[in-house]
Amino acid sequence: MRPDQARIEASRGEHPVNQSFRADKESAEEMNADAEGWLARLETALVTRDRDALRALFTKNAYWRDILAAQWDFRTAKGADQVVDWLVTDAVDAGVSNIRLDPRYSAPSQQSRAGHTVIEAIFAFDTAVGKGNGVARLERDKDGVVRASGFMTSLQELKGYPEAIDDDRAERIHGDTMNENWLDIRSKELNPSDTDLEVLIVGAGQCGLMIAARLKAMGVRILMVDRTARVGDVWRNRYHTLQLHNELCTIDFPYTSFPRNWPSFLPKDMYAAWMEFYAEAMSIPVWTETNLDRAEFDESTGRWTASLTRNGNACTLRPQHIVLATGGVSGRKKYPDLPGLNEFEGIVAHSADVRPTLEFVGKKVLVIGTSTSGHDIALELLNNGSDVTMIQRSPTNVVSIKQANLIYALYKENRSIDEVDIISVANDYDATIRGFQDFNMRIREDEAELTEGLEKAGFRTDPGYLGGGHFANYLHRGGGYYIDVGASKRIIDGSIKVRQAADIDRYGPDGALLKDGGVMPADVIVLATGYLNQEADIREYFGDNVADKVGPVWGWGEDGEMRRAWRPTGQEGLWLQLGGIPQARTFSKFLALQLLARLRGMVA
Repeated sequence: MRPDQARIEASRGEHPVNQSFRADKESAEEMNADAEGWLARLETALVTRDRDALRALFTKNAYWRDILAAQWDFRTAKGADQVVDWLVTDAVDAGVSNIRLDPRYSAPSQQSRAGHTVIEAIFAFDTAVGKGNGVARLERDKDGVVRASGFMTSLQELKGYPEAIDDDRAERIHGDTMNENWLDIRSKELNPSDTDLEVLIVGAGQCGLMIAARLKAMGVRILMVDRTARVGDVWRNRYHTLQLHNELCTIDFPYTSFPRNWPSFLPKDMYAAWMEFYAEAMSIPVWTETNLDRAEFDESTGRWTASLTRNGNACTLRPQHIVLATGGVSGRKKYPDLPGLNEFEGIVAHSADVRPTLEFVGKKVLVIGTSTSGHDIALELLNNGSDVTMIQRSPTNVVSIKQANLIYALYKENRSIDEVDIISVANDYDATIRGFQDFNMRIREDEAELTEGLEKAGFRTDPGYLGGGHFANYLHRGGGYYIDVGASKRIIDGSIKVRQAADIDRYGPDGALLKDGGVMPADVIVLATGYLNQEADIREYFGDNVADKVGPVWGWGEDGEMRRAWRPTGQEGLWLQLGGIPQARTFSKFLALQLLARLRGMVA
């Protein structure tokens, strides 16, 4: 989808530099009174279905993003008229009521959001089926009237099925009899019967672990399977020097935080060890060394027949739902079709399989691809004594790790992780893009020297999708960026050379054959060409008919939401748990609530 940039710019211009907002900063008491008054007027207008009163609460171009609270999907109303139409139907019919500020979270405060200065208020509410939280972004016009330019509601809990945490945690652990202990229960969970298993989770990486923990806390009977030998191997088996690019404060898993003495950026093996610990700490039943071979859905029984191979032995499971969690936004290695590559007489390997050893010292290496893995492996090879040239196929957004992590400033505002998760879903699509554009514009000034140096070295940079920087690229296509942890400096000083793929005619026995008749010799070609997304897994595991039903995965859809992620896929009983670590945590709750509601008969 190519978003409507004109619409985004129009909404940006509704309040140029937000001139309508009162210049003097309001006191905490005034902001609290503004928020309470607005929420009270909203509830009164909902009770009476008063369209005029509701319309007076919103700016002309306001949005309402609803996540499961007023209907069982992710949906956004655009403009005051549509917001009002949906409020008087969906919100009222869903029983949205008892709207009040939530004392568990920060008091209303003045914030800058997507170019607007607003009073941001986090509120709680009830519905017919559960409890929710939302965010109202309020602005005062020149006449002193407070209206919302942004409004979000989200379901957070189903009545009768709270997450077993804090005050709702179990007092003791025991099984069907008082003689069964925790190990006995774990043994049963690892050997489910056909009728016991409610959800099969495929993939024991961060995405699988987070949805598994959520469902387990909600009382859902689950089993997680992974093809690797140990939980965490999906990271443990990657290239040697890999470290996470997200700061530790942003990557909490549900219900727990990392040790306070851990480094800000985790090495891959440390993160892998955490994942293995987490699976055990959350009592998640896992089958490792298990492949999902095929699965077929029986509409008459509402169950899947899943054929698996576990430790070399065939077995069958019949879950009601399958959650595919086989990668953040990608799973299988992507091998490009490069002319003549099959004639190359040296070593060809995907970047995921490269382990720089003594055999690479002094070797000429071509690294094809200039996103994150390409840069990381090029720097690793250089430091190991290789002569490295990167082959750039398309422009790449490059941002320093310090600047990149400024996008997560919310995590450093002394807020709980639950509060951060609520605020992080409060933007609609247009506000998200505006926020990325504004952020990218600010950091570009600080990154000007880096960008200029790369361009002089022959590296083509990219401002990101719609000028939104690296994170817009990630959400749009799952890649196309590099968070710089050292490789850019070596490109600029010439230690890592760069050639454009457009200069190459084909590959031959000795390396790359250039269009000008020259040869770029190589001993090793590394394919840092990324991964296929879940569309490939769906087609292999579930067949062409299901894959065609599901369609494209990831990237913004026509509705402004991520396609097929964390919501109905088009195939009954099949769900996708995707995203980077913060996204996987945030949206795992919404996915878990949808599964729970279906399993407990709250929604068809």
